Amino acid sequence: MNSTDPFDLGAFTTNPDVAWTLPAPYYYNREIYDAETQHIFSKSWRLAGHVTQLKDPGDYVTENICGNAVFVVRAADGELHAFHNVCRHRAHRLLAERSGNVSGAIRCPYHGWTYGLTGALLAAKHADAISEFKHTDHGLVRIRVEIFCGFVFVNLCENATSLALHAPGFESTLRRFVPDLDRMVFTGQDSFDIGANWKVVAENSIDWYHVYLSGPAHRAFGKIVDRGNIRTVCRPNWIWLRGAEGSPDNGAYDFRLNAGQGQTSEYVTFFLWPDLLIFTYPHVNAVWTFLMAPSGPERTREEIAAFTPDGVQLDAVTEKAIDWMGKVIGPEDVDLNVGVQQGLHSDSYTQGRLLIDPDFQEVSEHGIHYFQTHVLESLGRLPRGSAETLLSDESELDEG
Repeated sequence: MNSTDPFDLGAFTTNPDVAWTLPAPYYYNREIYDAETQHIFSKSWRLAGHVTQLKDPGDYVTENICGNAVFVVRAADGELHAFHNVCRHRAHRLLAERSGNVSGAIRCPYHGWTYGLTGALLAAKHADAISEFKHTDHGLVRIRVEIFCGFVFVNLCENATSLALHAPGFESTLRRFVPDLDRMVFTGQDSFDIGANWKVVAENSIDWYHVYLSGPAHRAFGKIVDRGNIRTVCRPNWIWLRGAEGSPDNGAYDFRLNAGQGQTSEYVTFFLWPDLLIFTYPHVNAVWTFLMAPSGPERTREEIAAFTPDGVQLDAVTEKAIDWMGKVIGPEDVDLNVGVQQGLHSDSYTQGRLLIDPDFQEVSEHGIHYFQTHVLESLGRLPRGSAETLLSDESELDEG
């Protein structure tokens, strides 16, 4: 690939029989990152938090979407409202913390402009003395907000399709494996800064192939699930990874004591386009979200949040699983992501060949092929409908 065009597709094709990865510049080029910001993240639903973080009037959560700071707040009438996190006066950030409570009003820390929880400008010192100044002209800029599966999402695009229509079948399938979904309560979050492009992190999260080959933590994970009974199912705007339980003697956590007490006996991961995972492990009484938010061409802000039914104290098995995820397999994954990012800059590398064999799910990278095709279609580099040609049959959702 000798083109000077960073968007050049090289050998990439939607034909799974001869599939190649995205060209290397797609993982570090600033122009491509800016295009993703415009065509993907400014039009996609982004996880902001969970309804249990927004129980009382004034409760808020903040989020950053590729430089666009936003927040969601619960108003006195019980409704959720979402806005750009920017004062209409001189653009100072209104809310600095990831979450909190504003006790009835939002006050800018710069000049004290104060807004109600529904976004109206309530007070601006000396503004009444200014000619033709109308408070109604200076309310906060609203964005879309939606509750989906108990999680709170925002979208910068006012015409965005609802999540239920955007990801058909996602919620009903998730509820099969997380029966206590409506009882889940936010219990905590860890955040990490990863020196890798968001797509490197996303592709790693939907990749079975490396589970059995990478490092000791992943080989332990490979024993948690039955490698002969796994699969990846690609559906419109989401991907489902499923693995039956393996051995309790796996080197990660012994799930025997929790048999029949967790959310499911299987490992399940739900990837929601473009950068969110919701997942749980066999016989673990919790569910996690894993946000892979881009913060630059070669940086990803990773947020891993845990939820338990009714916020109950963790049982010993679940606690062990969480500890292993955060301290063992998590750091190993970060190292893998950084290693890929470094290799992408090599003059010797342009693209790699994907191994796609849906009959051999332990290896098959058809989920990654679908994801990469989705990226290119969103950027206008492939015709509309290209990703749809790679969808799995809907009947695969009902098997088992």
